[in-house]
Amino acid sequence: MGSVLYSSARAVSLEKTLLGEDRLKRMIDGNADDALKILSEVGFGTGDSVKTEIDAVSTYETAKLCAFIKETAPDEKTAKFFLYPFDFKNAEALIKSKYLKAEPELFPCGYIDEKALKEKIFSDSYGTLPSAMGVALLTSDKVFVEKTESGQLINSLFTKALYEELFALNVQNPYLEKILRAKADMINIGIALRTRDYESAKGQFVHEGAINITLLKAVCEEDFDKIREKFRFHDYKDAVYAALNGIESGKGLKDFEKMSDGFAVKIINKNKYNQEGIFPFIRYCFYKFADIKNARIILVGHSGNLTGEEITERIREHYEG
Repeated sequence: MGSVLYSSARAVSLEKTLLGEDRLKRMIDGNADDALKILSEVGFGTGDSVKTEIDAVSTYETAKLCAFIKETAPDEKTAKFFLYPFDFKNAEALIKSKYLKAEPELFPCGYIDEKALKEKIFSDSYGTLPSAMGVALLTSDKVFVEKTESGQLINSLFTKALYEELFALNVQNPYLEKILRAKADMINIGIALRTRDYESAKGQFVHEGAINITLLKAVCEEDFDKIREKFRFHDYKDAVYAALNGIESGKGLKDFEKMSDGFAVKIINKNKYNQEGIFPFIRYCFYKFADIKNARIILVGHSGNLTGEEITERIREHYEG
């Protein structure tokens, strides 16, 4: 861990390696080799290996970013905020592996060492794990033993547990708190629109979002025009309208999911010139995670012979430069 001053200074020094609008555009307009060359210019990826395996770019860069967070975060709570999502995904994969006897793909970049996590889960030793994770694991044990499990149920258990744990951190940073509530709200809106059934949805909702249960119930049950009216002056208007338009046009929730993915960076972009406290560290981390996702989108797009316009449509909110 570093001091606030050290964390922010390190983050600011690394901002020059972010892709930004110009680099992203050149990566999209060129071909896969051009994109890889631009990535290598900013030290992105693992050299020659990225030419044969697209996943190597995101895997290597994600691990590198997580190592930076562990080493440089100004406090434990901030580090956990960024790294716990990987731990909870690992726990979900491991509990499935425990019962389904399949080898899991684990992220080597959580706050908890993945080998130690595997040992604890396979030996039923949940006591020293984050409390919400422990409850999700115990519940998963029960449903697997009773043979009432489903992929949706297990995913819901760990998603709810993750957000319970993140809110319990009480990071006391206005930007992280706002981003966390927005992420919870996006998940809940997505659940409501996928199920369109309040009785089914209410058990899946994560808690502590800004949207109250009455409004979520309306998203589950009311017609789309009434939902639009309820969100007409809401901060989430664009995302909700994109979701409804997508469902009506047959595109589904792709545009909504894209906007949901970018909501954190959108909040960061509104405050991008702030240099106070740990904000530069937070800003860099969210921008870098967005860069990793966008780099993969571009490389996958080129490998699938998508047009530049088609790739651009898939790009998430990012550092603007």
